[in-house]
Amino acid sequence: MSRRKSFNWFALLMFAMVVYFSTILISQQVHLSHVSESQQIADNRLKKAKETNEKLRKELADLQDLNNIEKLAREDLGLAKEGEMPYQARQ
Repeated sequence: MSRRKSFNWFALLMFAMVVYFSTILISQQVHLSHVSESQQIADNRLKKAKETNEKLRKELADLQDLNNIEKLAREDLGLAKEGEMPYQARQ
């Protein structure tokens, strides 16, 4: 009895399904990698923005303090109180 070899459609279908799902899995992993990279970039930008925000809040608080305003006026602008003589170092 010789049995004629027939084409195995089931094996072909299983192979095609494995290839299809493997392709989907790989594309999803690539997409997740890009999303993770974008998340890292966004986290870094958020950290820098928070640091800048904190620095600006401190600067705002300093500018609302009269002692700091007077200090800035004396040091940066060379202003003096009435009757005082401002000191300027020679350059």
